[in-house]
Amino acid sequence: MKTVVSILGSILLIAGFAANAGAAPYTFDMGADSVVDTSGTADVLEMYANVNQNLDDLIFSLDDGESKSFYFATIGTTEGWIDKDDIRPGTVSAILDFDIPDLIGVVDGKSIGFSAAWHFLQGWNLVWDDPVIIDMGDAGEFTIELSDVGYASWCWKGPDGSADITAKITYNPSGAPVAPVPEPSTILLMGVGLVGFATFGRKRLGRM
Repeated sequence: MKTVVSILGSILLIAGFAANAGAAPYTFDMGADSVVDTSGTADVLEMYANVNQNLDDLIFSLDDGESKSFYFATIGTTEGWIDKDDIRPGTVSAILDFDIPDLIGVVDGKSIGFSAAWHFLQGWNLVWDDPVIIDMGDAGEFTIELSDVGYASWCWKGPDGSADITAKITYNPSGAPVAPVPEPSTILLMGVGLVGFATFGRKRLGRM
């Protein structure tokens, strides 16, 4: 009987540890100085960007492996027609400012205009070089991903199209993939099986 009680006590202790094994949530606080630098498009298809003015009020907490997506900026072109120089790529850089952690994250991308069907179909695309991994030291790391966007229209003439860029932040406190921790219910079920096995073994020993 003592063996059974001992096993049950160990199981409950393990279940308690498993229930609290996850790292504490990390709270992110966006800063007020996020920008999108489109100066690298001045000699090709010139782009503009307007960053979300409410980023400085954005605070969110993430558990291990959890993500948060939010509206980051709107981007478009100031040009009224896709010329030959506009079908060459230009560089765009997004700078995400954080108050917590106190750092910035930079994501680079390339924009390019296109024209097809005898210039009746025109538009542009923007593709980001992500995800970008940000090291926070003892707090682990997080990744930044920005949504690739574009705009196209038949008989398009003029800067009448824009697109919204979404940012995605994913928290990884260990800096490496974490093996899934068995849920307490799974451990308890396993423990019940062990108790049954122990009881069955004692009965067999008693018969011998």
